[in-house]
Amino acid sequence: MLLRFTKMHGLGNDLMVLDLISQHAYIQPQQMRAWSDRQTGVGFRRLALIEVPQRPDADFSCRVFDAQGAEIDWLASDVCCVARLVADKRLVAKAQMRVELRHAVIDVQVHTDGAVSVPLELPEILTDEVALPSAFIQQQGQPRWLLDKNFKMLSMQGLHAVLLVADLPRLPMAELAGHLEQQASFPRGTTISAVQVQDRNNLSAQVWQLGYGALDSFHHSWCSVAVAAIAQDWVNRQVHIEFASAKARAWLQWSKNDHSVYFTGSATRVYEGQIRL
Repeated sequence: MLLRFTKMHGLGNDLMVLDLISQHAYIQPQQMRAWSDRQTGVGFRRLALIEVPQRPDADFSCRVFDAQGAEIDWLASDVCCVARLVADKRLVAKAQMRVELRHAVIDVQVHTDGAVSVPLELPEILTDEVALPSAFIQQQGQPRWLLDKNFKMLSMQGLHAVLLVADLPRLPMAELAGHLEQQASFPRGTTISAVQVQDRNNLSAQVWQLGYGALDSFHHSWCSVAVAAIAQDWVNRQVHIEFASAKARAWLQWSKNDHSVYFTGSATRVYEGQIRL
């Protein structure tokens, strides 16, 4: 049996997407692992399955798997890719869709330019700020790239620390991460986001996850960056964020008194293919 698939890119992540509404198949983890291989398979970070929903009020269901074949939590970048494909294939004949996901049912909007708006959980802003390690500051002397010596701290599926800088390319992020990994207040897995305000509508960001390294694709920390910047009145309530690597960019909007952050990002169909099941 030949199974049709679509390879997609979204916000730095690459996905293999299978439409299991217009075709039917049972996908096993060992097949996912084989397909994820970039030399002998399709090659992907994540695999998304579009399926018939169990809930009667949902338009379609989406499950997401990693390259090892384990089901994982969805990201906004996954939803952007899947909703864009559903709209392009006219599996759902409307721009606003209700998607059944792991632990959630959300309403998304597909725009005429192909961008997709996704509601995301609002990060919790923690009251206590955390200072940069004194040893790091002494090592750097009087760094011109630094604007604030304290991290704004937020919580959303983990701990996020946001630091305001004046010159993002000059920030020695790996050195900073090395110092922070020695601090009890920054456990393994904490994301460190350095943010430069370009103007009231635009931010540049560089993100590092302690214990893992630099992040160059969509991560929950994007919401924390936007919410921290808006809460501090560095930017307007709708802001465009671009990774320093320029691999990913998106708009995030947080309206006053709203309990969600609205993420708008794009997705690209790379190619269509078939693979033997």
